[in-house]
Amino acid sequence: MIKAMLIVMSVGGAGNYSVEMPTMEQCLEARKVIASQDMAIKTLCVPKESDTVKIEKFLNIFSNMVKEMKKVE
Repeated sequence: MIKAMLIVMSVGGAGNYSVEMPTMEQCLEARKVIASQDMAIKTLCVPKESDTVKIEKFLNIFSNMVKEMKKVE
């Protein structure tokens, strides 16, 4: 599953606001709602990989490396 980050930027100088969203679809829906309220506000949905997925990938690579080392011995 792809997480997403919604970034909202206001031209009025209020700064940036970002929030993590569970899915890209929910982020895009929130983006539509925000854009309908004020056309001067810019919104952007950015995909974000889950930390769990990153750790799983690392552990799989490490596990494969250990298996290969055992074969060499």
